[in-house]
Amino acid sequence: MFAKIQVKTPVVLGIALATLALAGCGGDAGPTHGSGPRGIFTSSNDCASNKDFTREICSHAIRAAIKIHNDDSPTYDSKRICDAKELSCERTLNNQYRPRLLGFYVEMPDAVDGKQPPPIGKPLYAAIHGEKGFRAHDKTVYLEKDLTLEFSKSAVTAYPAHSGGAIKGGFGT
Repeated sequence: MFAKIQVKTPVVLGIALATLALAGCGGDAGPTHGSGPRGIFTSSNDCASNKDFTREICSHAIRAAIKIHNDDSPTYDSKRICDAKELSCERTLNNQYRPRLLGFYVEMPDAVDGKQPPPIGKPLYAAIHGEKGFRAHDKTVYLEKDLTLEFSKSAVTAYPAHSGGAIKGGFGT
């Protein structure tokens, strides 16, 4: 009734392994951002000096990021605890500590049904492991080596200054 099929185990195993490797096995499924411009900046002037963003876009995104920073950043009761969890801390008005705001992620999302949604802004903090880049409040890490992301010159100098000396590989190290 059924034709006997001979399958060589190494071939099947190789195909299965290749399929798993291509699928990523639950890993990074690709970018979670649109195709619009996006960048890392330290101020609205820094952002507006980029050809892809206007002052209005930058101001809107940075206001949104500051609101997130004020409302949602983790807070700690002492500087000692903050320093143990973060690479750089700042004091709040109510005598608590939180990660130091170092920059802003700004993205102009893709239009939906012909309508342009507002720009996206996220507060950025020092990357915990000393990478050359930043982490957002949602734990997304933005690294300088990501060539789809514009890093301003000011942003490139901001993370080494607040990384606790964790960045290696420069002159004299």
